[in-house]
Amino acid sequence: MPAQGHFPRKRRERAVPPSGAAVVQVEDFSPADAAQTERGAAPPRRVVGPPLDLPDEALLTIPRLLARAERARGQKVALRAKRRGLYRETTWQALAEQVCAIGRGLIALGVERGDRVAIVGDPSPEWLLADFAAQCLGAISYGLYPTSSRDEMEYVLRHAGASVLVAEDQEHVDKVLPMLDRRPGLRKLVVIDDSNMFSYRHPALMSLHELIALGASVEKSEFVRRREAVRPDDPATIVYTSGTSAHPKGALYTHRALIALGHQFHAFPELDGAHEVRSVVHLPLNHLYERANTPQGMLVRGIVPHFPDEAERFLETLYEVAPQHHASVPRYWSKLASRVIVGVENSSAVKRAAYRAAMKVGNSYRRRRWDGDRPPALGALYGLARLLVFNRMLKKLGLHRVRLALSSGAPLPAEVQALWQIWGVNLKNLYGQTESGVVSAQFAPFPQPGTVGRPYPGNEIALGPDGEIICVSPGSFSNYWQDETASAEMRRADGIRTGDVGTFAEDGELKIVDRKKDIVITAGGKNVSPSRIETTLKSSPYISEASVVGEGRKYLTALVEIDIGTVSEWARANGVAYSTYRSLATSPAVYRLLSREVDRSNAALGRVEQVKAFRILDRELDPEIEGEAVTATRKIKRSLLQQQFSHLLEEMYSDDEERRIALQLH
Repeated sequence: MPAQGHFPRKRRERAVPPSGAAVVQVEDFSPADAAQTERGAAPPRRVVGPPLDLPDEALLTIPRLLARAERARGQKVALRAKRRGLYRETTWQALAEQVCAIGRGLIALGVERGDRVAIVGDPSPEWLLADFAAQCLGAISYGLYPTSSRDEMEYVLRHAGASVLVAEDQEHVDKVLPMLDRRPGLRKLVVIDDSNMFSYRHPALMSLHELIALGASVEKSEFVRRREAVRPDDPATIVYTSGTSAHPKGALYTHRALIALGHQFHAFPELDGAHEVRSVVHLPLNHLYERANTPQGMLVRGIVPHFPDEAERFLETLYEVAPQHHASVPRYWSKLASRVIVGVENSSAVKRAAYRAAMKVGNSYRRRRWDGDRPPALGALYGLARLLVFNRMLKKLGLHRVRLALSSGAPLPAEVQALWQIWGVNLKNLYGQTESGVVSAQFAPFPQPGTVGRPYPGNEIALGPDGEIICVSPGSFSNYWQDETASAEMRRADGIRTGDVGTFAEDGELKIVDRKKDIVITAGGKNVSPSRIETTLKSSPYISEASVVGEGRKYLTALVEIDIGTVSEWARANGVAYSTYRSLATSPAVYRLLSREVDRSNAALGRVEQVKAFRILDRELDPEIEGEAVTATRKIKRSLLQQQFSHLLEEMYSDDEERRIALQLH
């Protein structure tokens, strides 16, 4: 008998390039090679991960894994959701029954194999159920970002050709209803929460309860027949990119690839042998990162996700649940750290002194541990610091029981990762993309900040002649939906071109330099990575976003967005009057505060990387505004940002000699 909550693993896969692949011709890098590199050999240009263990071929579909989970875990808890102040449990048996009921409703609506079912809304159990139900029918599910503007929603609905949209509530329905006349293929809008829609009358609208009632006319055997007909290489989902420079692209994933991705994502020693590990869901479920973390985590690891009653109350849920596994993005890790720092700064003198003493011990201990040393006396002092200071801080957040913490989606400032580790949180870097799936991660406990680790099991990573990271992975996308040209450009014979430039350290650890297209060449011919500078700037608790400018210029400048939460707290503590974001952004006192933060960042950078001037954005970026310079995932659209805030750029380069020369010609 397999261990409860786990499936038998009988197959071991290693990423193998397609026939005729032109893999970079260098030797595989193994742990034995690390000793050689220490003796002066050049760092590797190709690193291969360990083999990936996968279940039998018969279990490589989402519906088969669901059916197996129902049989193996029946009355065990599959998920918990907060409703009206109480956490309500859903067992695996109940979950399977609800998936079947929604699936029968979709059959009654005429959903066929290969049809697309779209879902939009904040993370919720119903989002998951609709996703699983569509995949059990052989249909292709895909999600839309809940913060998408109306134009973005229409583009994605049209591009994938959804026949049914499952929407969370009135807010999303209001965006879609006006476009139905232009989207005749979108036959039905199924609303999860229709409590505020009693006055709505439209033939395309129906509630989730009505869908389930409609499905009662469909025999359960028909649902089972369709579920059993799904094959591993059938398409399962489309994951849309952020669209920082153009319209989003739809990355198509098969059932086989999704399940491989799930096994890769959770290949951390902290999860070995663990049962019913608690997690908190707060990222959009349409994002590949959260797809791998939550639905795949449930199926391949038995992780129990917890859903807040409202997305805005995520911190409350984090505190109440005290998860053992928590995956988030750098923006959240930075914001949470900022809350702690500001709280300490505003505490009593005794608490501030205790924190400073604990940090002195923690900093020394963690650096010694990163160097491979185990100092017993310092370790005892650090244990005392954790018990008396750090654990109390973490309990206020709900992070005191975390065994495994992950960060992905953007560069994580090394200072932020180091700080969480000093506080006692085992925070690791994970690198992946919408197309390549997960590429690499830091697998050792409390790893030294600065890299994104080694390849996931089954993966192969190589560096192209220009340093571009090339990945071969069994958990990657098949192709872009309806875009053969872009597919051929991204997926080459030797693997997926990530568009990121990287280097390998001597021990085979991967370091990300920047996006290939984003590297800045200054007027002096220097190649500069804006991402590294921006990551350093965003390690400040007072800076939410930063975008470095300098292409063809004599020096670098930056546009920064203040973190409204921490800056407003600082303003109140320092007697700075304000009423809105703009009043803070234009305050001389706030400018002086950020100037000190920029100076601190510059001290950690080389001379050519230092920011000579900066300006604070005079309005807050909002992804729900049409044509905004930030995506739904808070990624900056560089060129658009520079256009929209060109008046601030002109101020910073107004004394530039090129500008003075140009003025002589007019």
